[in-house]
Amino acid sequence: MAKTPRKPRSDKKAMAAETRSAILRAAQALFAAKGFFDTTIADIVKAAGVSRGTFYLYFKDREDVFATLLSQAVDEMFLLSASRQTGSRQERIESANRAYLETFRRHRAFMRSALQVATFDPRVAEALSGLRGKFIARIRAHLERAVARGECHDIDPAITSFLLVIMVEFTAYSWLSFGWQPDQGEFEVDAIVREASALWARAVYK
Repeated sequence: MAKTPRKPRSDKKAMAAETRSAILRAAQALFAAKGFFDTTIADIVKAAGVSRGTFYLYFKDREDVFATLLSQAVDEMFLLSASRQTGSRQERIESANRAYLETFRRHRAFMRSALQVATFDPRVAEALSGLRGKFIARIRAHLERAVARGECHDIDPAITSFLLVIMVEFTAYSWLSFGWQPDQGEFEVDAIVREASALWARAVYK
């Protein structure tokens, strides 16, 4: 009796990667729609079309899936918000802030959950702190170079980079994730980008 040919190892790896991706896609959609606390592993495996046992081959628990998704979102925000190398200084600041806010907007429901989960899960708290730290380090390095060239007011690059990041990050959470704004009407992305970037430029540069 002929034996059934075994699948090549590359096929198995591809299938495993696709299964893992299916779980992540399902979890991301559920976390965005229902929030972290109302999403169960049963919900995730049903949406992904896999068994509960299969889920545990790839992830330890619901928090592990969430932390993995957050890490991906963090990497995307950091990569896409890198300042472009052309244009005026104001244009470069606006480009970076726009990319950050638009990427945040795509993940706004997920990021709202992330802020909540970070209060009890150290992996999520570390991922959020890591994102903030990466932005601060990048901006601080830029400010230190600008200070050395005599382009800035009398600023401390370490403190200023921290304040600038918190300004944009808290704006993103307050406005995009929680829908808070102080008056009637709806803020436009262009207006937020323009005003935040103008504040940034006036506070830092001569």
